[in-house]
Amino acid sequence: MIKGDELRQDKKLTLKTLVNGGTGTGKTYYAMTHPKFVYLGTEPNGLDTAKSNPALLNNLVWAEEFIPSPTEDIKATFERLEVALLKAHEEAKQGKVETLILDNISYLSENRWMYINKYEKAMSQNGSVDTRGMYGTLGRWLYQFTLTRLLSFPGNVVVSCHEQVEGDEAMEKKVDKSTNVVPAILGGFREKVDGMFSASIYLEKKRLAENKYQYLARCQKGNQRLAKNRYGLPEIVENVSYQRIIECIKQANKVA
Repeated sequence: MIKGDELRQDKKLTLKTLVNGGTGTGKTYYAMTHPKFVYLGTEPNGLDTAKSNPALLNNLVWAEEFIPSPTEDIKATFERLEVALLKAHEEAKQGKVETLILDNISYLSENRWMYINKYEKAMSQNGSVDTRGMYGTLGRWLYQFTLTRLLSFPGNVVVSCHEQVEGDEAMEKKVDKSTNVVPAILGGFREKVDGMFSASIYLEKKRLAENKYQYLARCQKGNQRLAKNRYGLPEIVENVSYQRIIECIKQANKVA
């Protein structure tokens, strides 16, 4: 049980954010503006963002990458991920870590599909591969992983995700047909994932002049995207970063 007095006394806000966007919109950069982060990468070369930005590198506690390769069985890759997550949770309780970054869940879903095809392949009664059943397995695993490994983390959580345009068949099944840009996650879990986070935002990159850009975050529904947040953030946050988001939350709630 969480008592109201406990919530009123707890002044430290932790952000649970799903960060969606196309390639080059600043998802990894935004994630790395968070304090004392652990970086778990499924995206090849994601750490280059920190290496080329000393200010971001200063926020890094430790990092590990989980990229399928011919020298490591996919099962071992996921076993390493479990070990790394446990370490991150333990160090957060010790105050060594404040933020958990998973970069990104789009590739994680594809990698888990590889695992399922090798270790959890389902067959129908007629002897054919039960692809539908395997997609069900994938969706249940992604839900369980997101809930118990990521969102249970006692600190900030940032999960990056590519975006995709939903297909016509999937759009026909939707009640709300005003949003056709969705998280790029393999299988049906993409329809549930944004509801699990306190903020599901979409990043955009706006060209201002030659070699000069502005990075924006859509935090409310619009522009074909089902963005949302529980923090009182405005529709658009300019020059998005962890500190900028915190400033907007304080302003919205009139906190000095």
